[in-house]
Amino acid sequence: MIILLNGTSSAGKTTVARIMQEKYSDVLLLYGVDSMVQTAFPAKCDYPPFDQKAIRLESYEVDGHPHVRLMVSSYMYPVYTAAVKFYKMLSEQGYNLIVDELLFDSNRIRPYFEILAREKVYFIGLKPEKEVVLRREQERGDRFPGLAAGLYLEVYNPLFTYDLLLDTGKMSPEETADRILEYMDVNKEPAGFNTSAESWLQRS
Repeated sequence: MIILLNGTSSAGKTTVARIMQEKYSDVLLLYGVDSMVQTAFPAKCDYPPFDQKAIRLESYEVDGHPHVRLMVSSYMYPVYTAAVKFYKMLSEQGYNLIVDELLFDSNRIRPYFEILAREKVYFIGLKPEKEVVLRREQERGDRFPGLAAGLYLEVYNPLFTYDLLLDTGKMSPEETADRILEYMDVNKEPAGFNTSAESWLQRS
């Protein structure tokens, strides 16, 4: 079983996932974009002088406010695909896991829908108001300014149908974790991921 958490930077995914790990009756393994990809590459791949073989950050403005677009090169696509295959392997062997993700860029989204098509996946969106993530990003001080705003425009794709879409600006991390676990307890056959996959694969 896989719990796929999708949301922009500073949406609270990792905090919620760690609380779920503590509260879940069984073991939940936690993986995601940070643990599986970002920490694998040296800092030079993410920041100036921008190694074109990995990730590039492109700054721009919207109504005078800084935004950052995360540009992923084709060099990275097999790495992301391998990560999804790893999640599938664990799920097939009976492990339960949470995947903390930022679903943007069609070449990163497609492997999820193609590879995990037959797995039991709870598709959960964590979506606070944009002003909330901007404030959190500024308060944290450990993120590239404008990254949360830029990703906000991409990760909440209208083709996605979530089993749950929760406002983590209005709900505390513990309330959010409890709501997800309660939903899972009552709904043993999640449908949002497969519905999203059908919509995505038909359009793309």
